[in-house]
Order: sequence, then structure tokens, then C-alpha cells
Amino acid sequence: MTDARILAVSDVHGRIPAVRWLLCHENADAMFFLGDGIGDVNAAVAAERQQGRPPRWPIYTVRGNCDAAFGDYPLEGLAPVAGVLFFYTHGHAYGVKAGSRRLAEEGMARGADVVLYGHTHRCRLEPAEAGVPALFNPGSILEGGSYGVITVQNGVCRFARCRVPAP
Repeated sequence: MTDARILAVSDVHGRIPAVRWLLCHENADAMFFLGDGIGDVNAAVAAERQQGRPPRWPIYTVRGNCDAAFGDYPLEGLAPVAGVLFFYTHGHAYGVKAGSRRLAEEGMARGADVVLYGHTHRCRLEPAEAGVPALFNPGSILEGGSYGVITVQNGVCRFARCRVPAP
């Protein structure tokens, strides 16, 4: 089993410079973009490529409720990273503003170890317990520059909230 550092990013809503900062300054093995700002993430990646700095890791992307123009992106996904199975979605389709029960049940049904979601703009961690996956919302890049870092060591996840420095 390998170790990994994973970024969780959501709700960019126009903060392209913050995404560019992540692409330039963070070190990761993968990034999950959890919706609401696909165009912004694509623009940041394109700008970095133009500067000769393409992303150094895969970016798993789902669309959020504000990404209607990006209908070719899925609403949810499932990806294994470092021996941990991640279910990722924006969260609006599961009513996360009213609670996380439906989302947790979906994660369980998919056999996920961790569920990543956005939509609420609030950082939140619900640790795994008795067959229920951990649920992690990294907060919003828009509000406070919040993003998440998940460190996987020997199949065990540690979750942290980080902030992009103010411009």
C-alpha cells in the first residue's frame, strides 16, 4: 500500500488565482475538484500550461449546481488512491445543506472509504465509524480560500483544512 497527499477543492466561483496558487505551490498525488467552478479550474490549468507548468497530478472533477454549461462532466465519481476508495460529488443532489445522511448512505452503497463533497461552503469532517465512510467537505475556495488536504499513510486518512494565502 502506498502513501499519498490528496487535495480536495470545491466552490471556486471565480477565484482562478487561488487555483493557480494551488497548482504552483502545493505538492500532491491527486486532486479532487468537487464542483462549482469547472471553467475556473480549466482556465487555471490552461494558464499554468501556457507558463510551462502543467499539473503534476491527476485532477478528478465533478460538476456542481453552478456548472450547468459543463454537462459533459459527471455529477459524481469513484476513484481509488493509495488503497483508499473515494466517492466524490458536489453534494447538491444529496441535499447536503439539510444533512449528510443520504450522502453517507450512498457512500456506503458504493463501498467507499471516504466521501468528498462541497456545496455548503463550510468545512466539515465526519469521521468514519462502524461501516460508515468518513465524510469530508473542504469548504470553499471562494470564502476564505479554504481547501482540504488528505494524507494517506498505510490506508489511514488524516484530514486537514488549509487556506490559500490572501492575494
